[in-house]
Amino acid sequence: MKRLYKSLTLAAFFSAITAIAALLHGAPWTNTTWREVLLGMGSFGCFGFLLGGIYAFDPKSELAIMPSSVGRMVFGLIASLLLSVLWRWPGEGVALAALIGVLLGYFGMTWAQYVDF
Repeated sequence: MKRLYKSLTLAAFFSAITAIAALLHGAPWTNTTWREVLLGMGSFGCFGFLLGGIYAFDPKSELAIMPSSVGRMVFGLIASLLLSVLWRWPGEGVALAALIGVLLGYFGMTWAQYVDF
């Protein structure tokens, strides 16, 4: 159970960092509305949550807490479902997002190693 809390903490940390990066990039003084800024922050936060889950559960990661492909897939599913709720996608959009989130979680560091902020 302690590993799960560490994994959630790491994912929340990644989520916060990416949301702050989105805020700094799309701040209201750059001629955007608050709604657009908040949607961008939420979207990037979901992406950060996915990355945090991958880094927490992938054995290739330096931050790995526990190697588990199921853990990565669950974090991918949660991140994609949160994103679909945030953007209010219809049912087929939610299903497609869930599939993509699970696949991204499954492949883990295979693609995440190329993400650079």
